Order: sequence, then C-alpha cells, then structure tokens
Amino acid sequence: MSLPTYDKTKRKKAYEALPKDAYVIKIMNAKETANKNGSGRHLAIAFDIAEGDYKDFYMEQFNSNTAEDKKWPNDAIYRLTIPDDGAQTFVIDNWNTFFADLEDSNNGYVFTGDTSKLKGKLIGGKFHIEQTEYRGQTYNHTRLRWTCVADDVRSGKAVKNMPNDKLLNDKPSRSAAQSSDTGFMDVPAGSQEEIPFD
Repeated sequence: MSLPTYDKTKRKKAYEALPKDAYVIKIMNAKETANKNGSGRHLAIAFDIAEGDYKDFYMEQFNSNTAEDKKWPNDAIYRLTIPDDGAQTFVIDNWNTFFADLEDSNNGYVFTGDTSKLKGKLIGGKFHIEQTEYRGQTYNHTRLRWTCVADDVRSGKAVKNMPNDKLLNDKPSRSAAQSSDTGFMDVPAGSQEEIPFD
C-alpha cells in the first residue's frame, strides 16, 4: 500500500506568542452576549494591535488560518462584564475605567451606549500571561488584562504598573520560553471565538 501524497503549501503554521507588554489596540468589533454560566451579560470586544512592531498581529493569525470555519483568535477578545443592579464594585469600576480610557484615547469621542460605534476606536491595553490546561498540557496565552489610555502606552507610562500573571501551579508548561528560543507554540484546537466581522 502506498502512502498518500502531501501538499507542502498546507504546512501547519506555528503560533507566534505575543510578548507580555502594553500595547495600543484597535477595536475590531463588539457585541453583547450572555455569560457562559447564564448569569449576567458582557461585551465581547474583538481587537487587534494597532501600533508598533506587532501591528495587525491577530489579523495575520486569522489570515494565515486555512480552515474553512476559521475564527477570530480567542486571545484577541476582551470580555467586559456589563454591570447590573447587583454588580460588585470591581465590575462597576472595570466598566467605568474601560469607557473613561476609551474616551481619553479617542479625541472628542463620547460613548452613548451604541456598541456599533466602538469599531475602529483605539485604547491602551496591559497584557499578562494566563495559563490554561487542555488535554493534560499547559498553554501560555498573552491576554489583555487591564485597559489604559493609549497615550500612556506610547509614552511608556503604562508599563510601570503591569498586571500579575495568572499561572497554573505545578503543571508542565509547553511555553516557547521553556521549550526553545523560537518564540512559537502550538494553539490547541477549539481555542478561538467567532470572527468579529459583519
């Protein structure tokens, strides 16, 4: 029995990890969705890196994905809880901070409650490492943790107070930093969200 042929152009592309840092990001789309546990709602805000060496980082990932049902990278979706009557203080603070940072990052912009007008707006973002477990393996993800004013990223002020990483304890890591110096890692299947474009 002969082995099947192969297509060299369909080689699996390695995933490049975004370095932990502060970035100016651009909102690609936003939609209101229910929380997975059924209690409350959040804004799912799809974004990309807007400036610097990693500009269009997530769009390049999306474009290089050859799957017919490709989806926007999950690591590039920020979920902002929408406060309700019983919201805890930190939820209200996060909501207020996000929109204050957004308005201060976009000269003259005022949020009026219309999520369709968020598309294309800039905001600063502070990223940290979050570890997840999938089929017994630990994966590192660089994820948006806090927002800030975009000019604070440009000036370098944003990196003075960065969020702590969220790591799983005592798990073998498949991060690129521990396995090699290539800066690449595999992304587990099913780790992406719906594409955030109309």
